[in-house]
Amino acid sequence: MALFNNNYILDEYITTTWTNGYQTEVNYTYGYYRDLSPNFQKFCLLLNGIDSPDIQTNQTHCELGFGQGVSINIHAASTDANFYGTDFNPAHAAHANQLAQHSQTKPYFFDDSFEELLNRNDLPMFDSISLHGIWSWISYENQHIILKFIRKYLKPNGIVYISYNCVTGWAANMPIRELFHSHFKFNSKSTNPLQKVNEALNFSEELLKQNPIFAQRNPNALQKVIDLKQQNPNYLIHEYLNQDWQCFSFQQVVRILDEIKLSYAGSTDLGTHLDNINFSEEHQQFLNAIEHPIFKEQCRDYFANTQFRRDLFIRGKNNLTPLQVQAKLRKTAFVLLTAKEQLPSSITGLLGTFNLIEEIYQPIGNRFAEVNYQPLTIADLEASFPELHYAKILNALVILCHLGLAQPCQNNEPSQKMFEHCHNLNHYILKQASFHQNYGVLISPITGIGIPTEHFHQLFYRAHFIEGLTTATDFAYYVQDVIQQLGWLVLDKDGQMVSDQVKSIEIIQSKAQIFLESKKLEIAKQLRLFN
Repeated sequence: MALFNNNYILDEYITTTWTNGYQTEVNYTYGYYRDLSPNFQKFCLLLNGIDSPDIQTNQTHCELGFGQGVSINIHAASTDANFYGTDFNPAHAAHANQLAQHSQTKPYFFDDSFEELLNRNDLPMFDSISLHGIWSWISYENQHIILKFIRKYLKPNGIVYISYNCVTGWAANMPIRELFHSHFKFNSKSTNPLQKVNEALNFSEELLKQNPIFAQRNPNALQKVIDLKQQNPNYLIHEYLNQDWQCFSFQQVVRILDEIKLSYAGSTDLGTHLDNINFSEEHQQFLNAIEHPIFKEQCRDYFANTQFRRDLFIRGKNNLTPLQVQAKLRKTAFVLLTAKEQLPSSITGLLGTFNLIEEIYQPIGNRFAEVNYQPLTIADLEASFPELHYAKILNALVILCHLGLAQPCQNNEPSQKMFEHCHNLNHYILKQASFHQNYGVLISPITGIGIPTEHFHQLFYRAHFIEGLTTATDFAYYVQDVIQQLGWLVLDKDGQMVSDQVKSIEIIQSKAQIFLESKKLEIAKQLRLFN
């Protein structure tokens, strides 16, 4: 009995020590985040007039808390740089290394704690260090360790990407999180963490339906809980139910990072460049009258009710002149990710929905179609349309990138090794689409940024590029066979499950026809997704 008790105490000690209050009962989701892409980060810095080193073969990048490792593997495959990263959940680190084996890259992925990573003696200096979301979920002690890590290992002119929950957008909902978390921790009758999430949400909803004074003074609280019930429970556990959960103001983060010689350099949220659809003229005038850039940015969060910030910092900020920025952006190539016929006619911002100017977007779309969706620079588009000056073309491309319909290309020509790594990983993802829909992304060596790709489209790509099928009918029968083996059913236009096989094939064929009309196969070839 004594031996059993000692083992139990040891097991409990190990569990609470290595998790540090972080939820490890359920693995994190398989999401992809373009904000972590070195190429996308450099593009965002350039839009903000900040100089940064060109991407070279000898660069090194680091991601802290990489989750399932989808993003870091995609970026490791699509550049000639070296990637390091850690996630102290061994299941996450194992999955990340499994993806690396399939892409045949040789990154350095660990299951170290942040303190263990800091104390390693085999790490290089890094050109960038990225941490997505984790800053809000870790203890003060771990935040301090991360600051020491950045101070020790980030190169001069190195980039830090950090995202975090912002207090302005969370202020009214922080009590909701506390209620949710408290029920999960103290009052749930289940031992299944996913069931505990459902119980906590249901209880929170029932409490708010009693219309307590809190709900009366915070009328959006109930809707917040209802919205949370639509989220992936695995995501909710990691986002809301860690022991440590904090919100920060922008100026707090600026002050903290200033102490380790980092300067604010902009956001990876391209919506920050679209003030006309987000702020009224009066609001823009008010903000533009604020001289101090940090205070101005802080005030923007009040107008936007910002809930989540995605910020870039740099060690040693060098500002470019407006003409230097124009010269660099004019040489930047872009790819369109959809056919010209699929380009939207409107965009939605904080102020509502706005029409996109047809006289700008139509010729840009036409020009991409004329060159069969090859990459085009702003200079190329200017030469084709003298009436569309630089600012209009840039604004249109930024909006298309913001909407996920275009991407900036990497400056360097991809190496043969990069092509091989990307093709290996894309083929593996397509094969896995026959078993699950975890990976909603493919990777292009042309952009170094993940290409969002829904499950049906992955199966259509597999039908064509691996199985050699060409028609919508062939695609439909192929996909029907896959989902039938999985025991899945398609949904009709009303969201109802369809069990009739003939009707199911008709629905899939319709989707496949739209896929083909969207020029997805031609664009995939230009993006060099497959060999």
